[in-house]
Amino acid sequence: MLNSKQIEVFYTVYKEGSLTRAARSLNVSQPSISNSLSYSEQKLNLKLFLRQGRRLIPTPEADILYKHAQEVNRHISVFNNVSRNLISDQLGYINVGCTPSLGLRLMPKLIKAYLKQEPQALFNIVNLQSSELERQLRELTFDIVICFNPEGSEVIRKQVLKKGQMLLITPPDFRSSKAELHISEISDLPFIRIKNLQPSESQDSLESHLRRNKIDLKWVVQTETFEVAKSLVAEGIGFALVDDFSISQTSLPENVGLYSFAPRIIYEIGALCNLEKPMSMPATKFVRFIDEFSQKGFASL
Repeated sequence: MLNSKQIEVFYTVYKEGSLTRAARSLNVSQPSISNSLSYSEQKLNLKLFLRQGRRLIPTPEADILYKHAQEVNRHISVFNNVSRNLISDQLGYINVGCTPSLGLRLMPKLIKAYLKQEPQALFNIVNLQSSELERQLRELTFDIVICFNPEGSEVIRKQVLKKGQMLLITPPDFRSSKAELHISEISDLPFIRIKNLQPSESQDSLESHLRRNKIDLKWVVQTETFEVAKSLVAEGIGFALVDDFSISQTSLPENVGLYSFAPRIIYEIGALCNLEKPMSMPATKFVRFIDEFSQKGFASL
């Protein structure tokens, strides 16, 4: 049968449609690609491609095998990412992933507090959306991930740092005498979605509530950060659902309203560690610090 390199050659030829482009993509000579493809056809006893001018046309058998080759190639890519991440750990940096809003408001305070204990510590901080952070954590990119509404598992250890409530900020032309609004009252008005704040499906999330009650919010803009959403609301573009932690760490423009709303939506800020990742001593110390911080709470910062 074929080894991983031969599968990679088949996958690349199928994707690129020619031997020349496949060779360029893999940074090898065209004859080596041609020889590998011929060998694969011989070993499989299958015709994989038909020539049509300079292009290679996949056979029906190749179409079927390509779907499996995609999966093999994905696993090889993950393997290579993991190996690179294991090497990078040796540089002594503590690799932290967090969402953009937490990178602005929470991480500077955490790092400042930690550097008082460990002044020689080195950090590499990457800001991504929660879903991408969790994906890269599984590939051992990070020592620790701090994000909204994280999901734990058998190999992903979850530590809750804070629970809070989501609030509604409203544009300048909106006024209400009520202190609390029901989401159904304003469901036909434009909304701005903050992607990093979307509660997980395992919680009593807004998305779950909306589906159960057949309420369809009018999402007109989506953004990754609270700051952008706040500016959009201030310009009158729409409403936004935001976390009370971000609200407590900044000021709203005078003309932007702030309301609680029903149904009450609880969010979590959590820290995730991959139990399969070999931890360096600096990373182990920082994870221990985060565990202690979760017991003391945000007031300790």
